[in-house]
Amino acid sequence: MTRLGVPSQPRTALGQVRETLGRVEDGLGRLPGSGAAAVELVILLDEAAGRLDELEAAGANVGAERERLESAWRRMQRQARDLLREAGPALRAERERRGAEAERPWWFLDQSYAQTQRRAVGKALLVGLAVLLTVAFGWFVYERWIGPPPEVRQALRYIATGQELASGGELEAALESFEAAVALTPDDPEPLLWAGVLRQELGDAEGARENYDAARELVPGERSFLFQRGTILLQVGDTEAALVDAEAAIRLSPRWGYGFYLRASAEAEQGRIETAITDYQVAADLAHVAEDVELEAMARAQLALLEQYPQDR
Repeated sequence: MTRLGVPSQPRTALGQVRETLGRVEDGLGRLPGSGAAAVELVILLDEAAGRLDELEAAGANVGAERERLESAWRRMQRQARDLLREAGPALRAERERRGAEAERPWWFLDQSYAQTQRRAVGKALLVGLAVLLTVAFGWFVYERWIGPPPEVRQALRYIATGQELASGGELEAALESFEAAVALTPDDPEPLLWAGVLRQELGDAEGARENYDAARELVPGERSFLFQRGTILLQVGDTEAALVDAEAAIRLSPRWGYGFYLRASAEAEQGRIETAITDYQVAADLAHVAEDVELEAMARAQLALLEQYPQDR
């Protein structure tokens, strides 16, 4: 009796695309332990996309398969952390090997994921720095929140508005808000430092120096001044200037964890994750010795976040 052979490969080009997409979907479900072979999923997705382009150009109806491919890509993005952890540098190596042919977005999954993580890290570290900055200004915050008079309440509104404008890149408008706050509460170093940083960023070196000199008279010690100014510099995106302040604080007080915390935050913002991890660990260790619970907690929180950041293996 003659038996009909069952072909091992799909009969049609569209069937081959479906099989390829099935392999991608199956592979995404079994990522742990796949190692550098995980990059094969990117290769398969690219092959499916190329074949769909050809079929679509030939007039084939590939709507369902196109949606399936997009669904696989969205899933790959959601699982980027696991895929990149397995693939290590293999994705970049394959992208470089292919050159101009590697043009579709999945070939740059490592870069897009790194950008996403940098934004997340940046947001988290700025939150952490804002907490520590509040602690640094704590003595004044305590005084002004115990039944603050109307001018202090208005100054607080100006500070909040200035910070919002600065985060949106509207530095000149932000400077006006902080100057208004300084006029109302000249004994508060926070708006003075903000005004100085904004003047520095806008190229007004003399005006910045005047603000800094006034703030120095109100901040307890040069290292605290450097930390507070560096924190604000980070908030406006000037990581290089923040690093300068961090290095100066460390030279002044090499056993003071805040200098290392500031340097780590600037390094993390620049994407220098390994050095940031080292400095956050130093900050946490020094804070532990000094029994500084707030700093130690913030440093360890940043460490936990950065340890999730993709590293080349």
